[in-house]
Amino acid sequence: MTTRIRSLLALTGAAILVVAVTACTPDPQSSADHVEIPDTAVGAQAQWILDEINSDELSTEDELETRFDVSFFESITVPEMHATLDDLRAAQVWMPTAYEGNDAQAKITIESSAVTYDMSVSVTGDGVMNALFFGQPEPEHTPAASWDDLQAQLEEAPYEVSLQVREVGVDQPDVLIGDAGSSPIGSIIKLYVLGGVVDAVDSGALTWESPLTIDAEVRSLPTGELQDLPDGSTVTVLEAAQKMMAISDNTATDLLIRAVGKDAVSAALVEMGHASPDDNAPLLTTRELFWIGWGDEDLRERWADADAVEREALLAEVPAGVPDANSLDWSVAAWQSGAEWFATHDDIVRAHVALQERAATAAGAPVRDILSANPGVAFGDEWTYVGFKGGSSMGAIAGSWYLERADAAPVVLTVLARSDDPAVFANPMTVLVYAQDAAALLAEE
Repeated sequence: MTTRIRSLLALTGAAILVVAVTACTPDPQSSADHVEIPDTAVGAQAQWILDEINSDELSTEDELETRFDVSFFESITVPEMHATLDDLRAAQVWMPTAYEGNDAQAKITIESSAVTYDMSVSVTGDGVMNALFFGQPEPEHTPAASWDDLQAQLEEAPYEVSLQVREVGVDQPDVLIGDAGSSPIGSIIKLYVLGGVVDAVDSGALTWESPLTIDAEVRSLPTGELQDLPDGSTVTVLEAAQKMMAISDNTATDLLIRAVGKDAVSAALVEMGHASPDDNAPLLTTRELFWIGWGDEDLRERWADADAVEREALLAEVPAGVPDANSLDWSVAAWQSGAEWFATHDDIVRAHVALQERAATAAGAPVRDILSANPGVAFGDEWTYVGFKGGSSMGAIAGSWYLERADAAPVVLTVLARSDDPAVFANPMTVLVYAQDAAALLAEE
């Protein structure tokens, strides 16, 4: 069973993500004890949300708006929030299986037959919600006590996983656990799209305020928000870049690829230090990847056997429009057929460094804020700047961080994981916790 649910990933309501769940969990009515939600201010709001996503029909947008503090809608619209709850409603029945909190904030674990989320809610003194967050539950994990301990954990993982820590300006990695070779990187390819955008601004081909028009040619599947806008809607280059990085918006990505041209992004791969840019030739848009990777088995098989020239010809066979997410075969690890984007740890290090160098130019002025809008995972306060891009695909999880702290050189931390069984990555945090452990070990040195 494949269920696609849009979930809020930022406590402010700023980010929306679609999560593909490739294997059903047991029916919560038999797998866990239900808990009662306390009759507190935050408990009442949590119960209202739970009732909404279990209902036959959602309350109106007007009713929804009254449940939230005005600050909540500074970064997400009422219709977007309504649509988010409607997506969750499609996976009902939801049951609360764990609760912890006080009068003002709480975390409730909710389960359906398809997926489990931790729902975090907080309320103002007036009892209206100022934060709502649906996220993957933290996996059971004992933080690594040493680098040897971390290496042992990676080697015991039920999938291929590697991790690297490399100080900026140093020729060799400080830490490398696992394979240093090329791996599927998912949306980390968007670092190179951002690089191509900065180069286009630098050349005068675009400005950050240039309008871009959404239409059927660039509309893709989520993650993201822009796919929900009607044809003819416009966003600026800056808005598209912000969404591409902060919430990994696929339609924003394809919009920017069209704006700068595929050749410009391919050139950025070279200029930003990718050692084997031909591994990503021809460059795929996200929409093309959905069709080739999971929409057409024959096309995927021919893609696997084709060289770059033949693959370019195959792109002409990709159907127009957006595929139906429910008709795609999410059980396939398409990276094994070459339907993916690829890079090594060192390629990603060079990409982050290249973007930071661009950030020091007039054309790249917004870049540091764009990269740091979403840190991906929580790190300690000693890290004063966290630039992040992660990526996920069926059978692949990747994360990359440009980390700064006082009185030390920046480091780039990368973790790359892959498997022929996409189900092992139903919860991406099972991989990303290794990055948290690595950052914590670095901070102790």
